[in-house]
Amino acid sequence: MCESHAYLLEGDEERLIMEDVISVREEGGKLLLSNIIGEESSLDAEVVAITLLDHRILLKPRA
Repeated sequence: MCESHAYLLEGDEERLIMEDVISVREEGGKLLLSNIIGEESSLDAEVVAITLLDHRILLKPRA
């Protein structure tokens, strides 16, 4: 499977915000994440790193 887990940086901590992410796109100045079962989450965040080998998407809130 090619899904990833998305995490949001909160200070020094990483909080899991969505599992099984299959799509990340920018829409209206925000990131829109979609998972394998069709759930979506819109975040005012930016990408810090995407590690495909580890299936991780690391995001941080926009300042």
